[in-house]
Amino acid sequence: MNTSRNAVNRTLLALTGAALLAGGGLLALTSDAVAGRLPGRLPAPAAGTVLLDRDGLAGLRGHGWWTPAVVAGTACALLLCLAWFLAQFRGGGRRLPLAGPPLTLRSRALADAVARRAEATEGVDRAQVHLPAGKKRSRARVRVLLEPGAAPGAVLEGLARGPLDEARACLAPHPLSTRVRMGVRPTRERRAR
Repeated sequence: MNTSRNAVNRTLLALTGAALLAGGGLLALTSDAVAGRLPGRLPAPAAGTVLLDRDGLAGLRGHGWWTPAVVAGTACALLLCLAWFLAQFRGGGRRLPLAGPPLTLRSRALADAVARRAEATEGVDRAQVHLPAGKKRSRARVRVLLEPGAAPGAVLEGLARGPLDEARACLAPHPLSTRVRMGVRPTRERRAR
């Protein structure tokens, strides 16, 4: 699963839990059994109080902005929840046809495999592969972070003959065009004090 999707899911879950906990705590404090046990320095809510009584709600409905704001807010919350729900089913990219028997592979799975093989290439510190699939043609965007002192030509040749060649063989009748970007990990000089 995508790490950013995991972070969003956990954040939304934490915010929802915090809101429910705060609301439940506020309602629990209004109970007769709990309100009498609160320390004297805490302001105790009156017994039987509600968050919004009938008079308060009637006052809000008297304003012209209240009803459209509630409808718009509810519609926006519903659309956000629906988009978030549908994003959970978004898979790992499009399906790519493989050479040989009629099999398909998700483009994200192939990109992850190519990235792992690229990181195993000598002189490569880290690699990221993005493989958006087309109907008849695929493009691979490879970002490589070289180790200090690695020769870019040798690394490029190792990538072309290794993981990128294997990816081309997997997608055999369909061509795979590749764009490789290289960078070097910065080295910090140690200074003596």
